[in-house]
Amino acid sequence: MESTIPATVTDVERVSPGFVRVALAVDDSWSSLGVGDEFIHVELGAATVDAGDGHTARHYTISGVIPGGFEMEIATHGHGPGAAWGTSVLPGDGVLISEPKAYYAPPGAEVPRLLLGDATALPAIARILAEASAEEWFSVVIELGTMADARALPSAAHVELEWRIGGNGVGPSVLPDAAARLLDATDREPYLWVACESVVSRRIRSMARVDRGLPTRALRIVGYWHADQEKIMSVWNSLTDDQKERYAAVWREDRTDEENWIEAEPLLRAFGV
Repeated sequence: MESTIPATVTDVERVSPGFVRVALAVDDSWSSLGVGDEFIHVELGAATVDAGDGHTARHYTISGVIPGGFEMEIATHGHGPGAAWGTSVLPGDGVLISEPKAYYAPPGAEVPRLLLGDATALPAIARILAEASAEEWFSVVIELGTMADARALPSAAHVELEWRIGGNGVGPSVLPDAAARLLDATDREPYLWVACESVVSRRIRSMARVDRGLPTRALRIVGYWHADQEKIMSVWNSLTDDQKERYAAVWREDRTDEENWIEAEPLLRAFGV
C-alpha cells in the first residue's frame, strides 16, 4: 500500500507509559472506512527506518476519527523505528500516509465476538468496543508487558474483559491458551478476531481451524509484528525466486486473507519461515 497522502501532526499526547496518541490533519482526499480496526501506513523515510525488511513505512491503527482528520496510537515501549518516531514526533511535523485498510467484519450482532490481542492490538480493540452496539456480546483478552498500560474501555455492549501479563517481547504469550479457553466456553460458532505477534497469531489460527474446525468466515487473525524480524528476513532472503513467486501466487485477490492462509501456512512451514 503506497503512502502518498500528505498529513500534518496537530497534537501529541502521552496516554499511558507505553502509548502516545498522535492526531493528524488530512484533506478531503482521505476518508475513513468506519471500521474499528482500520489502519494506515505512515511513511517514516529511508533515513529513519532500517530497510532490512524492505519497507520504510509502518502501519498504525486509527484509534478515532476527529474533525478534519484522525487519531492513531503508537506503542513506544519497543526499540524499532516506529516506536522511535512515536517518541519524537511533534505538532507541525508532516508525514505521508496511505488510504486505510481494515479487517474487522463480524456477522450479525447475535454472534458472540472473541477479541484477543497484545499491546499492539489495544487501540483497535478499544475502538471496536467503543463503537459496538448494546446488542453485541464480547469476550476480550488483552496481554500487556505492564499493567501500567491498562485503561478503561467504555462500550455500550456487554463486555467481559481480562487483562493479562505476557507476550509483547517480554515473555511467553498467554493468548493461545486464552483463545482455546474462550472457544471451549462458547456454545455456538463465534467470530474470532486476533491481532498480535505473527508467530503467536499463526499458532492461534492453526488451533482454531485445525483443532476446533472453525470456518474462515468465523476468523480474522492478523500478525501485527514479528518478534524476530532479523531471523525471519534472513530465512526469507535465502529463498529462491521460485519459492518467493510461489508464495506471492497464494495471495489471490478473489479470496479473503483467511482463505489464502489455508495455502500460505503450509508453504511457509515448508520454507522454514
